[in-house]
Amino acid sequence: MKFSCDIKDLKQSISMVEKAISSRTALPVLENIYFELNQDNLTLRGNDLEIGIEHSLKISNSESAGTILVKSRTISNIISKLSSKQVHFSLNDNQQMVINADNVSFNILCQDSKEYPVFPSIESGQSFDLKVSQLKDLIKHTIFSASFDETKQFLNGILVKSEGENLYFITTDGYRLALKKTAGSWPEEKVESIIPFKAMNELNKIIQSFNDDEAVSIVVSDSQVSFQTNELLIISRIIKGQFPDYKKVLPAQSEQKVTVSRRHFLDACERASIIAEASNHVIHLYFDNDIEIKASAPSLGVFQERVNFDRVQGQGEVKIAFNVKLILEAVKILGSDDIQIEFNSGLSPCIITEAGNDDFKYIVMPIRTSDFQKEAPSPAPAVQKEPEATSEVDTPSSMPSAEVSVTQSYTSSDESNHSNHENDDQTNNQTNNKINTDTSEDFSRDNVVNQPSTHDDSDVKNDVNSEVENQSEEPVPTSTGFSSDAPF
Repeated sequence: MKFSCDIKDLKQSISMVEKAISSRTALPVLENIYFELNQDNLTLRGNDLEIGIEHSLKISNSESAGTILVKSRTISNIISKLSSKQVHFSLNDNQQMVINADNVSFNILCQDSKEYPVFPSIESGQSFDLKVSQLKDLIKHTIFSASFDETKQFLNGILVKSEGENLYFITTDGYRLALKKTAGSWPEEKVESIIPFKAMNELNKIIQSFNDDEAVSIVVSDSQVSFQTNELLIISRIIKGQFPDYKKVLPAQSEQKVTVSRRHFLDACERASIIAEASNHVIHLYFDNDIEIKASAPSLGVFQERVNFDRVQGQGEVKIAFNVKLILEAVKILGSDDIQIEFNSGLSPCIITEAGNDDFKYIVMPIRTSDFQKEAPSPAPAVQKEPEATSEVDTPSSMPSAEVSVTQSYTSSDESNHSNHENDDQTNNQTNNKINTDTSEDFSRDNVVNQPSTHDDSDVKNDVNSEVENQSEEPVPTSTGFSSDAPF
């Protein structure tokens, strides 16, 4: 095996495939990048048995073909430290890769490629194409609201679903739901699969440098999904499980509709978040002649700002409390000058869309604060729960609920930048409506539950406000995890 290539192209190829290589694996062979040289084509592969990435590049000078395994971290560090334009590789008789660039030389120990697992392939499935620009847009508008709750794997990804002429990308974590659709021609047989967060996140990062008009071929089978371009192939497992019926989350109609400048509303919410950070990220919105945004924290102070809006439908004053982080994440990704906000009451779900465009819908649940508790009718006595029972309750609201999340763990540094879905140190006088993620047919409406507090298991609070009404147990949703004997 002997060849030369452009160091910039090789660096880019390595950066792609190493996204599928885990530093914490039970199989040391998976810490390697698979190199395969065939005439003037060099193929690199990374695989962690959940996601596989293959990338090909053209070689300027190829003298002999072959395959070899090279430590991912080692080759990545070497290439990143070279300043020359060309790099030369040759494999000697001692299974050592000799790397030369200008006055630099490395002799790297390698492994036989026979030890590497067979790279997965999809023999048949439903196939369709998306432009890179479409795929980036669909992922950007939905991936931020995916759940990291490992007890509900069916929420740990993006639901890809075809219906009529529309293809939908949908995510939810129980506190909000993001839906983005695009029109096109899709397979006659309905597409409906949950693609893991990691696969979509890595795909999204890789295609940022691609031409927007380049086509991405997508194939979905019963257990796997692939994304392929001329040079790139990504294959991932799909998540087995039933995604919640998002149509039951969407309100049938909204009594109140307003439009507001996205920039002005976003700036005001960001200013409010400075104070709200010290009060569980809670802000209050008062809709009357304008939008009055308030935040207060005993340890910091008070914030108040008014933002003009146009009332499209409805009348009267309505006040709603939200987790400001959940509002900011959605408003930041919108590209329109104006946004539309729809709701029915202070305790009903709120819908945020671009004004005049319903391709994207963001449904966020409000927070029940002590103000709402005082206005609510006297509740019935709470039903005592068994110590081992899951903390799930039915309480007054206009939306379905789900059981209290126990924890949400982040598995990488990129995911740690993903916004925290839960409020820190949530007190008992602030409860958050939740979207029902129970996949059974029994969708009980009017539920309110306490928000979980932090990602630290020791700090998680599953206690429920003693004043909530009509508490009852709901079945825990079942999620079929990845099969241990699957080829990928």
